[in-house]
Amino acid sequence: MPVDPALLLACILASAVVALAPGPDMMFVLGQTLAGGTRRGWAAALGIYCGAAVHILLAALGVAALLAAEPALFTALRLAGGGYLLWLGLQSLRAAWVGAPVGAPSAAVRRVLLQGALTNLTNPKVALFFLAFLPQFVSPSPGRAPEWVQMLLLGPVLPLVSVPVFAVIIAGAAKAAGLLAHSASAARWLNGVAGAIFLGLGARLIVSRS
Repeated sequence: MPVDPALLLACILASAVVALAPGPDMMFVLGQTLAGGTRRGWAAALGIYCGAAVHILLAALGVAALLAAEPALFTALRLAGGGYLLWLGLQSLRAAWVGAPVGAPSAAVRRVLLQGALTNLTNPKVALFFLAFLPQFVSPSPGRAPEWVQMLLLGPVLPLVSVPVFAVIIAGAAKAAGLLAHSASAARWLNGVAGAIFLGLGARLIVSRS
C-alpha cells in the first residue's frame, strides 16, 4: 500500500476527533445555514473543502513551511482573513438592520461558496495545521509512496470525516431557520446571529498571534 494501514487508521481516528471539536469552519457553516438555509450551509461547506484542498496541496509541496518560517507573511494573511470575516459579519448585521429576508437564491449560494473558500484560504492556521497534522501519519518505510504523495493521499481524510458532522449541523440549523423564516423579526434575529458569529471569528483570528 502507498500508505501504512495502521497510520491510515490512526489518521481517520484523529480526524474524527478534530472534526467533532467546535472550530471556525463549523461556526462558519452554522452561521451561513442560519442566514440562508440548507443550500447556503452546504455551499459554505463545499467552499471550505475547496480551501482545504489547496492547503493540503501546499503542505505536501512544502509551501506551508515557508508560511511558518515567515512571520510577516503569516501576519499579513491572518489580518486579511480576519478582516474579511469582519466584513462578512457587518454585511449580515446590515441585513438584520434593514430586515432582509432569510433565503438562498442561486447568486447567494455561489457567493457563499466563494466566501467559504476565501475564509479557509486566508486562515494561515489551517495551512499550519495540515503542515503539523499530516506528517504524523506518513511512513518513510521502503515500499511506501514518497512522503509528499502520502500527504496528498491522507489529506482528504479530515474533510471526508467532517461531512457527516456538517450534515448534522446543517440539518439542525436549517430546520430552526425554516421554522422562523416566515417571521420578519426572526429573520432579523437569524441574520444578527450569523453576523455575530462572523464578527467573533474575524476578531479571534486578528487578535490571536499563536
